[in-house]
Amino acid sequence: MIRSRWMAAGTAATAGLFTALVLAPAIAGTAQAAQSSGCTATARVESQWGSGPSGGEIVSVTVTNVAPTAATRWTVSWPLGTGQSVASAWNATVSVSAGLLTAVNAPYNGNLAAGASTSFGMQLAGTGPAPVASCVNDVTPVSSGPAGGDVNVGQADNQTTVTLQVGHTLGVSLGSDYRPLTVSGSGLTQLSTSGGYPTGQPLAALFRAVTPGTVTLTTQTDNPCLHTTMTPSCPIPVALWTIRVNIVGASASSSGRTVTVDTTANRTTVSLHVGDTLVVSLPANFVPPTVTPAGVLGSGQVTGGYPTGQPLLARYQAVAAGSADVSTVTDMPCNHWATPCPGPIMLWTVHVIIS
Repeated sequence: MIRSRWMAAGTAATAGLFTALVLAPAIAGTAQAAQSSGCTATARVESQWGSGPSGGEIVSVTVTNVAPTAATRWTVSWPLGTGQSVASAWNATVSVSAGLLTAVNAPYNGNLAAGASTSFGMQLAGTGPAPVASCVNDVTPVSSGPAGGDVNVGQADNQTTVTLQVGHTLGVSLGSDYRPLTVSGSGLTQLSTSGGYPTGQPLAALFRAVTPGTVTLTTQTDNPCLHTTMTPSCPIPVALWTIRVNIVGASASSSGRTVTVDTTANRTTVSLHVGDTLVVSLPANFVPPTVTPAGVLGSGQVTGGYPTGQPLLARYQAVAAGSADVSTVTDMPCNHWATPCPGPIMLWTVHVIIS
């Protein structure tokens, strides 16, 4: 689930502001449906406020299994509109890569009998018409996995080491008998994943290198006979697969300018190039910012901010093309009393577009 800090802030004043936004005059969008690979996804704009990048909307999506047999997972996707980003989502795991939104079922709503439906939703920053979404499930085999990475590895790369530069992507393709990958260490953010045991589909995953460091990816094969007491011993051996990923910083040739934003930049759009640095400089009563979605702005040093009493200073490096929102909110001790103080809370956000 993707959330910005101001959406998750637990103060009564913040909650009240959010309620006011949601209850603003709604402009219901026309439901849009598309079908592919055994399921349909019908999207509808439930409410809107404001206009353009400064507005927002609530979108609900109904997923229906139109295949003749049961499905165990589904994936819905559509391209976001200009200036749109995800503020929060529910009943699905949502990610954004290169402007393409991808929603994967939650653990509790992936199993759909023939003709059965489920739903998920999200709040988007920025307004637009109801999206036309594509939908796939595991009843009809997916023809292709996620887009290939700058570096791609497979079963033959077991026990090897690969090197990535910050901003580059890593594609992993393994057989359908491999479990989902386990990631140990920092520096990689997962952009998408599909298939693997027990779906019956090839395992495909895509990662982006966001900070220098060392990461280990591991998985192993599995088989139904390993989970039954009916067979004294499963004759199929377990195969382990692991690779080590070394992530290095961007090359000197990619280093660029530094752009600094402060309170006057609230609700504006900042354009960066890959290699540029974004500096956020705000007063001491702002909490450390959050960046949504992850993957295009590399984590940087953050100092000060509430409750340190020192001015807030945060640095981020543009590591990949795309867009993200840097958001924060003011805070004060009385907001955490049993009866929160009536002082106003200021929301601050900057939309960053990286090319």
